[in-house]
Amino acid sequence: MSERLAFLRGENAEEALLVGWICLLAHSLFLPWLSLVPAVGYLVAVARAVIDRESDLPAVEFRTLLVAGPVASVIGLGYGLVPLAVGVITVSLATGTTVDPTGGTGPLFLVGSTMTLFVLLAALYTVPVALCGYARGGVGSALPDSSFVRIMGRAAYFVGWTSALVVLAAGALAGSVVGAVPLIGPLLGPLVWWVVALAATRRLAAGYREA
Repeated sequence: MSERLAFLRGENAEEALLVGWICLLAHSLFLPWLSLVPAVGYLVAVARAVIDRESDLPAVEFRTLLVAGPVASVIGLGYGLVPLAVGVITVSLATGTTVDPTGGTGPLFLVGSTMTLFVLLAALYTVPVALCGYARGGVGSALPDSSFVRIMGRAAYFVGWTSALVVLAAGALAGSVVGAVPLIGPLLGPLVWWVVALAATRRLAAGYREA
């Protein structure tokens, strides 16, 4: 475990942790979602550093936070529109219609739910490729092309993506436990979530690089 968190001992680690912690703290206390955009910008810089085979966290550059953050957020939202649309349609069917398992709406709702799940998984698998592509070569590299599809089909990317999911799952548990601690939990919880985000981003970027 200590080797996997070795990147936290670099010369830029303190400022990297501080920036992310402040962003997530602001998100949880008084500025939902908007405060996460600079954090996304730094994660793009982290992915770029890993793709370039740099072992330490990159220095915090506010231009990167303010430019790469919004662009990466738009890219992620763009790829998430399809699963969002499918999910909205499915929820509309569930809430606007009486679901009768023996009638016509039951099978339709089941198909819609299954489609939503598969489309969501596809988006979760695709979005990191787009964001790593943006980190590597700009907006043009975030668009789907032959190399885009090739990377998604490589075992190295699948391993990186899967290990990132494991990190996120373990981090979610740790963050929930820490966040539940009275008084200090609301302060330390966002820091734990940020460390998890950094570790997961490094796993994804490493898988992208090797693919």
